[in-house]
Amino acid sequence: MHSVNLDELIFDVLVDKARVTGPNTWRYKVLMAIADAGDYGATDHELVDLLQAPGGPSNIRPRRNELVESAYVEDAGVKRPTSSGSQATVWRIGSGDRPILTPAFVEDDCLLAADVSAAATGGPQLTQADRLAGEMLRARFALLGRRARKAGAEIGVAVDASVARSGPIQLGLWRSGGDRARFTLGAELDGSGLRLSATLGPGDTGASEADARTQRFRAELASLTDEAIAPIERLVQAGWEVSTTSALGLATFSSARDWLRALVDDPTVAGHISATLAPPEVAKLGEGVAARIGDLLQILSVDAAAETAMRDPVQALVNGLLWDEDRARNLIALARRSKQLLFAGPPGTGKTLAARILAGALADKSRIKLVQFHPTYAYEDFVEGIRPAMTDDREEGSTEEGMALRYNIRPGVFKTLVTSAQSAPGNAPHFLVIDEMNRANLARVLGELLFALEYRGPENEVELAYSGKPFHVPDNLWVIGTMNTADRSVALLDAAMRRRFKEVRFDVDYAVIRRWHQRHTSAELGEEAAARLQRLNDEVIELLDDDRAIGHSFLVRSDLAEVGFETVWHEDLEPVLRDHLLGRTDDLPSLREAFLGSL
Repeated sequence: MHSVNLDELIFDVLVDKARVTGPNTWRYKVLMAIADAGDYGATDHELVDLLQAPGGPSNIRPRRNELVESAYVEDAGVKRPTSSGSQATVWRIGSGDRPILTPAFVEDDCLLAADVSAAATGGPQLTQADRLAGEMLRARFALLGRRARKAGAEIGVAVDASVARSGPIQLGLWRSGGDRARFTLGAELDGSGLRLSATLGPGDTGASEADARTQRFRAELASLTDEAIAPIERLVQAGWEVSTTSALGLATFSSARDWLRALVDDPTVAGHISATLAPPEVAKLGEGVAARIGDLLQILSVDAAAETAMRDPVQALVNGLLWDEDRARNLIALARRSKQLLFAGPPGTGKTLAARILAGALADKSRIKLVQFHPTYAYEDFVEGIRPAMTDDREEGSTEEGMALRYNIRPGVFKTLVTSAQSAPGNAPHFLVIDEMNRANLARVLGELLFALEYRGPENEVELAYSGKPFHVPDNLWVIGTMNTADRSVALLDAAMRRRFKEVRFDVDYAVIRRWHQRHTSAELGEEAAARLQRLNDEVIELLDDDRAIGHSFLVRSDLAEVGFETVWHEDLEPVLRDHLLGRTDDLPSLREAFLGSL
């Protein structure tokens, strides 16, 4: 679909070139500012504000006067007070040109639009009269695009618009600076009337980086508060259809929250919000069609909120972890001060998720690496080591098959990420997330990195054990480790290690359970889940300690109402508590009663 600049189309088709000499002239700008104002009209002072004209009304009046003299603009017969208290004349498009420069449509326009669309797809060709009428109809759609840009400015969202220069009579709208392929609005006129729509493109196109961004965008959309997604919910309540389409067909939803959840659950689906105004309704609305598009434009604020959350690390933590803003802001501030963090706490308190979201909020996905430590993890895996490799070497040391066994020094996970960080343009941030950090023998894994992590930069190079090459850790690399404090089978970090990592304590957060279920299931279920877990943990802490408390993530699940609390107890909680109790099963009945008993 070839699109054209709105003003070029309007000027070419609708404007009298004898009276207005070009789309970039002051005359045209004044004319269209008055046309955009519709029946409300505009005063000279308002035109200055609309056009941000230098020199104030004194520069506007000569152009407006020329338009008045040529009958393009007329006195509306009313006055409006200015900021100084004086009365200013209101100007509007002259009566002869008002039908041409007004984005209002009649039933015959819908029939003509259907004929234009059919002709573009191999149907009956248009007569010369219908072809010219179709061009005027397309240009009046461009006027609708100008009204949409004005409506966007009024709600604080910059809007771009385009009209198809051929084919169906269509208007595309999207947020300036936004991803048009990911989130776009549209209006199309045809025989069924005027169809208004918003479309979220699928997040499974095969382009890995673009798909990852789309999935992150969808996740942020679904994590927005009820207040933030209210523009979508208002359209649902007004009768607009919200749906998804995929290879499996069409699915419709009765709430904005359910629709957003479906977009996250299945990256292959495209999302749609739509309404169709029948031809009689289009005719009855007149200039009110622009107001309907203004209703649709409200959801661009939702698009902007999700985009902001993607760029704002505080909002990424708030939306992804359901934290309060102060907690998220404090963690971001700590990450900016310290390049090594240790997230410590009981299992199920969101440590790994927080590390991944924090890294994703501050660095591109391609610059983030996650590794899980375990008891056999070694320096050779993490930094560098000698590894065997079969090579084709027929001249020296070859076998009958022509293959030779050689031993090469191969970089480990950390060294590879450091090399990437050192060569990154603009010192782009890189993150290494080490899950279950305390399960490995850290002195054995890190070796000389104990020094390199604490003293960074090329002036603090160390010599690597195998290659003997100089090595330093750059300032644009963050290391985040997670540690389950309930795990008594491994040694806790020693003092030297703790000195190099700033510890962040993660405890059970019952508010997260309430917030999550309020958004994804029901507030009542969230309250009950939080109350049951808190009662259980009171018993656990009295029997054991804070580090063996049951984390809130065990009850953050969408199927909780279906499976029930008893299933959660048997499948998830009882096995964990048996480990914590080290065979003291006599305490299990009281813990079970604390969780499953009547509230």
